[in-house]
Amino acid sequence: MQNSVQDRAIAPGLIWLNRIVGDRLPEKVQDRAACLWLFSGIFWMIIGMSLGMISAIKMIYPGFLGGVYELTFGRLRPAHVNTVLFGWLTMSSVGSSLVIVPRLTKRHLYLGELAVFAGWGFNAITAASIVTLALGLTKGKEYQEWILPLNTGVLICINLVAACLLVTVLERRDERIYVSIWYFILAYAALDIVYFVGNLPIYAGSQDAAINWFYAHNLLGMWLTACSIGTLYYVVPKLLRKKLFSHALSLWSFWLFAAFYVWNGGHHLVYGPVPMVIPMLGIIFALGMTLPVGGTFVNMIGTLWGRFRDVGSNVPLRFAILALLNYFLASYEGSMEAIALININAHFGDFPVAHAHLGFLGFATSSMTAFIYLFVERGLKRPLTPLLTSLHFWLFSLGFLLYVVPLHLAGFMEAARWSTLDNQHVGDMVGALVGRSPYYWLRVLSGLPLVGGQLIFAWNLIWAFQSPPTGELDALEAEWSPHATEVVSLAREELR
Repeated sequence: MQNSVQDRAIAPGLIWLNRIVGDRLPEKVQDRAACLWLFSGIFWMIIGMSLGMISAIKMIYPGFLGGVYELTFGRLRPAHVNTVLFGWLTMSSVGSSLVIVPRLTKRHLYLGELAVFAGWGFNAITAASIVTLALGLTKGKEYQEWILPLNTGVLICINLVAACLLVTVLERRDERIYVSIWYFILAYAALDIVYFVGNLPIYAGSQDAAINWFYAHNLLGMWLTACSIGTLYYVVPKLLRKKLFSHALSLWSFWLFAAFYVWNGGHHLVYGPVPMVIPMLGIIFALGMTLPVGGTFVNMIGTLWGRFRDVGSNVPLRFAILALLNYFLASYEGSMEAIALININAHFGDFPVAHAHLGFLGFATSSMTAFIYLFVERGLKRPLTPLLTSLHFWLFSLGFLLYVVPLHLAGFMEAARWSTLDNQHVGDMVGALVGRSPYYWLRVLSGLPLVGGQLIFAWNLIWAFQSPPTGELDALEAEWSPHATEVVSLAREELR
């Protein structure tokens, strides 16, 4: 199908790259770039979670691993956060977009080998980041610990992939743009701006704090959340082999998401030394986020309606539903936590840590896991082991609950004890610190099923690739379309 006039007007500025090198850099094997990003992400996920478990042990036993400087908490914790954030979630998000966009546009990935080159580069950057952080080379800011040369490499790699995807979208065969593509467009555009602005070494004082939380919150929101929602909009209808409940509602939710999320970071600075307009905007837009979150939740539940029985036999669908529930909980919890009267009690203990893991672990990790299982089994036609897949889900769910529930309870305990603080009294500070101990032990124990479950995840995939494909790979032009009003013939064949 011919593209719109607007697309043809925009395309020449990017198509020139394909005309120069496109014939020389086609993807040698379909989904080669996507597999590199996705499976590299799984490797870094296991490394990152293991670093997180070691960091948790150090919070109850600081002498663990001796006094080696490279293994102190202050160096391991940033390595854990950034390895999970960039090595796992960013690489898997890029990988999902490299699979989904070509299938929704019915076009092979343009300049695919550039995306492969970028994938190897990003792996090198992630490995270098662990070494530099262990050596104490850091900018010392939340989510901005990587040094400037690594920041530059990240932007180069992400923009190479973005160029491949954008040309693929502009040359699409289907006139319509499904909502997943809109979320990926927003995610890549936002990451470019947010990452560049946030890592400039020119800020100081309260300005630095304001920019830091503009960057940090949008890294989770406008990048990871947008990619995860776009992925779920593809995964859920495809797993169920049915159309989305409402395309109009999905687009309405998307534009509200794009309008509200970008200004949310200010609620981290409530009562902070910044102009009052910054936290006030953060509070207002955080409350506004209840609209797009509610719209997405209703849309997904509407798509699932009448098919809840599939949850019992479909493990990827369980992960997708877990991701959806945690998106809803994390978003509404964040909106409530932004309110000043709640913020002053909830924001300075373990509650924000639990809240962040609802997003990173419960939402983003679950959505990417659902996608990888779907892609391997239906896209690459590799047989998964049902027992291992189910065991992975239950271990992951157990570890997730052992992490977020105790830390939420610890946050409530801390808020109750610290609420007695005033000008004459110090509050029960010591009691709050001592009272954390049982919750922190449960946090350590959560690492066993979490890391164990992810190791089973990796082994299941390795074992799947030891088996021959269950069928021929589907041509992209014949791929299932989310615009279909009924199940296409390919899906009917899969049901037999």
